[in-house]
Amino acid sequence: MRSGLFVHCIMSLTKPLSDSDILDRYKEVFQRFAKDGVIDMDKRLKYKFSYSVHRLEDVVRKMNGIVPPNRQSVYYITFFKKGTAQKNIGMFHFPIGSNTLMLIPQRVIHSTVYQSLRCSGYLINFNIDFFLNNAFPKKHVIDKKVFKSSLRPYLTVSAGQRKKLEAIFEYILRENASGHLEKNQMIALKILELLILCDRFFTDAEAIGKESIYHPTIEKFNELLDQHASKERTVRFYADALNVHPAHLNFLVKKYNGMNAKKTIDNRVFMEAQSLLATTSWSVKEIAHQLGFSDANYFSAFFQKMAGMSTTAYRAKAR
Repeated sequence: MRSGLFVHCIMSLTKPLSDSDILDRYKEVFQRFAKDGVIDMDKRLKYKFSYSVHRLEDVVRKMNGIVPPNRQSVYYITFFKKGTAQKNIGMFHFPIGSNTLMLIPQRVIHSTVYQSLRCSGYLINFNIDFFLNNAFPKKHVIDKKVFKSSLRPYLTVSAGQRKKLEAIFEYILRENASGHLEKNQMIALKILELLILCDRFFTDAEAIGKESIYHPTIEKFNELLDQHASKERTVRFYADALNVHPAHLNFLVKKYNGMNAKKTIDNRVFMEAQSLLATTSWSVKEIAHQLGFSDANYFSAFFQKMAGMSTTAYRAKAR
């Protein structure tokens, strides 16, 4: 079995691309459309996949440790076995360490900055059509608690849980590399098993107070943040849209996200600012305008406060 298998794609090409070529296409889109701020992969990536599974270390090296903010109509399950990184998923900003399990719902914005290329783990993504094509109702995916965008999307797993995750990912890699008939059905079954296992891990953690439970107001707040963060940065705007008092919204977001609403909004804007500074040649004034700041000096002060360094210093460091 080859390491780094980025596998089985259903594409609009007569001849499928190689594993390395597919990663190259992702890298090309990330570089070419970084100026978008948040890259819509549904529009920018011309190759359509039903599912893909690969070893994380190969993707990290190919992307040179940076995955810019992007969104796509696929679900992600990532198990980070070893290494360190900074991750953004929706309104959540957090460090990744060894034995971290992460799940990303479809169309939720996410990005990663790996602090070292010496990482290992697994990543699988899939769309709903993959299950429909293999005769599995989509409710088996969309009803899972772990794919609610307001639920904290990461969990540090135990040694026993790690072994179970590794066994399923390795099975999927082996099955995909095989020439067996109906292997897609087998892989769909194993992904369902993986989802059930993830749901159990998060539910068990929630029962002992490690994780936040789902809340519909936070779910809606997250959706509004995706739509308006580049133009609206006040808690009042989101509170009014949700028909709640700003203090109550701050309370809810703090309870379920670990930081208040204002900090969550600022982190979302900061994520886009980092990407634009690192991957485009735009001036600070142009980036400020893109992110809804009327004054470039105000944007620079905002970035200095968030990053602990100037925009110039950050851009030099990122490049």
